[in-house]
Order: sequence, then C-alpha cells, then structure tokens
Amino acid sequence: MASTYRTARNKIVDSLVEKLNTEINGVHPYNSNIFNNAHGHLKFLDQIQEYPAVCVVAGDETRQYQPGGLKWRFLRLDIRIYVQSEEEPQESLALLMEDIERIIDDNDILTYDDDVSPNLTTTSLTLLTLSTDEGVLSPLGIGEMAMEIRY
Repeated sequence: MASTYRTARNKIVDSLVEKLNTEINGVHPYNSNIFNNAHGHLKFLDQIQEYPAVCVVAGDETRQYQPGGLKWRFLRLDIRIYVQSEEEPQESLALLMEDIERIIDDNDILTYDDDVSPNLTTTSLTLLTLSTDEGVLSPLGIGEMAMEIRY
C-alpha cells in the first residue's frame, strides 16, 4: 500500500507548480500563457507534446542550525522552460522567464501546507541563475532558472 505522506520538498514543488499553472494565463501583468502545462517533474525535449512547458524539479537541500533549536532549510529548485516559436523563440522564452520571475518575486512567502500540516510557509524565494540555449535550437527555445527556497 502506497504512503500518502508528502515531504516538504514535494509540497513546495507542488505549490509552485500550482501557482505557475493558475497565474501565467496571458492576462495582465503576464505576457505568456502556459495553458496549465507546468509539471512537478523533469521532462526531456523528446517528451514534450505541447509548448510552452515548464518543469519544476527539487534539487539539493542544505541545513543551517541556529541557537534555540531553529533549523533553516535551503532547497534548490531548478525550473526548465520549453517554448516553440517560428518567429522569435528567444523572445518568447524571455517573456515566459519574466513571468516566472514575477511569480517568484510575488510569492516570497509561499504556503505549502495541507490538511495534515497547516500553516507551513517558506520565508524566502531567491532566483539564483537564468540561462537559455541562446537560439541554438530554433524554432525551439530552452531556458533554465535556478532558485533557492528557505523554509
């Protein structure tokens, strides 16, 4: 029988994926519409059926122990973005990356609770790096964003 327990890492990924799917819908202030095509696991280029696609994957986690039993957790998330455009794939990619950055900036305190553990939130979301394929795969575009989440 499979366990229904979800780790904090999985809950954070799920919460961010839900934000991306709900908010990046082409309506102002967002430039792009991902058509509910964000996923909480990695997909490779040959697995992408619909564009744009966004994949959020939990990476390494570190701990910082403070006096009084306080423990900060730092989770690295990698976000891979796939777009397709016959005209300007790098422009489409840049606009979608701006939209994702807006979500990150607007959700420093991201709620990732459930019925079992209510009121769990992050304390900061920090974008670390942004990179693209620089047009090598045109008419496709692939971008990557790395972020650190403290909770």
